[in-house]
Amino acid sequence: MSENTGFISVPWKQHRLGAMYNRPFPSISHPECIGVCSINASREYVDDASCASYLAGQPWPPLPFDLNGGIEDVIRKPVENGKRDLENMLLYIKHHQKELLLQGSSDAGYLRLDSDFVTLRGILRQIMCLQYDNRTFRVKATLLNGNIYMCKEETLEQQLENANMTKAQRDMCSWGFKFEQYLTSAQAQGKPVTNVPVNEAEEFMGVFHTNLAGISMLYGAELDCVDSMEPVDFKDRKVLESLKFVELKTSALNMNKYQTRSFNSFKSANWWSQSFLVDITTLYVGLRDTKGMMQKIDKIDVPTLTRNKPWSPSAMVWYLEQFLHNLKKLLLTINDPFAVVQVTFSDKRANYEVLRGAEHQILPDWYRDLLKTCT
Repeated sequence: MSENTGFISVPWKQHRLGAMYNRPFPSISHPECIGVCSINASREYVDDASCASYLAGQPWPPLPFDLNGGIEDVIRKPVENGKRDLENMLLYIKHHQKELLLQGSSDAGYLRLDSDFVTLRGILRQIMCLQYDNRTFRVKATLLNGNIYMCKEETLEQQLENANMTKAQRDMCSWGFKFEQYLTSAQAQGKPVTNVPVNEAEEFMGVFHTNLAGISMLYGAELDCVDSMEPVDFKDRKVLESLKFVELKTSALNMNKYQTRSFNSFKSANWWSQSFLVDITTLYVGLRDTKGMMQKIDKIDVPTLTRNKPWSPSAMVWYLEQFLHNLKKLLLTINDPFAVVQVTFSDKRANYEVLRGAEHQILPDWYRDLLKTCT
C-alpha cells in the first residue's frame, strides 16, 4: 500500500543547461492525429472542425501591421480550471466511443481506452521543460479502468498572478492572437479578415496518439492552423495523417542580452517541445517592436531550434518518460479509481499527495457512467 504523501522520482539532475548530454533519444512513435474538434465562442464542445483555420494565401497583409488593432473589443477566454480542458478530451471520447472504447475483458462490466494516459499536450510540454525551469507546476491524475487521466491544477500563487495581470500584460498576450488573425483564414488560400475583434475563446483541437518507450498517450492539442492549398476533409482519417499543421508565434524584434538568454534557455525549448509532440515542422514567427507593431515575419524549421542551445531534446523526452513511468507505477499501486494523486513540481522535487473525496475528483460522473456499460 502506498503512502498518502511522498515524492515521485524524476531525473532532475541528469542535465544542466549548457552541459554535455549523451543519453540516446528515447524511443517514441510518430505522433498521429486521429481526430479533431472545436471549442466555440461560448466555450462549448463542438464535434467538428468549425473553428479550424488555414494558413492564409500569400501575400499576407503588408508590414508593418498593428497588433493593437481592435484590442479594446477583444473577446478574452474566460478563466477555467484544468478539469475543463480535460473534460473536452472526455467529450471527444464520448462522441467517438465506437472507435476508442474497448471492453475491459471478456466478462468485465466496463469499457477502457487503449492508452495508458489521457491528457493535454500543454501538460506534457511543461513537464518536458521543468528540469530547466524553477517555476512551480501542479498536475492531478487518477486511474480508471486501467487508464490514467491527467489535468493541470493551478496553485494559489498562479491564480493570484493571473488575477493581478496588468492591462499591458493582457494586451501583450492578445498580440499573439491578433498575429494569428493576420496570417490565417477560414478557407483554404483565403484572405485574412482583420477588421473584426479577436475571439480568444475559440479553439481548434487535434487529438493525437503516440507511444513513448512503451507508454501510450492520447492527448488534445490546440492547433493554430493547417497549411493546405485545398479544403480539408477533417473527418477523413487518412487525410489527417498527412496534414501539415503550422504554429504561429510572436517574439521581440531586437532582443537584449537578457531576452536572448531567456529565448535560448527556455522559450526555444518550449517552442520545440510543443511542436515535437504534434509533429509540427514549421513555425512562422512574427517579430514585433515594444509598441505591438509587427515588423518582420520569419519562417523557422522546427529542427533548427535545437541547434546551439543549452538544453537537450533527449533529456527533455527522457524526463517526461521517467515521470510518466513512475506516476503510472504509483497509481497502479494505489489501485483506487477515486484516488486523485496531486503532484507538485517545486524546488527540484515532485511531491505527491493522495486526495480522496468528491471535491478532488477530476472525472465527471457522466464519464464514469459511460465507462460502466458494455453496450
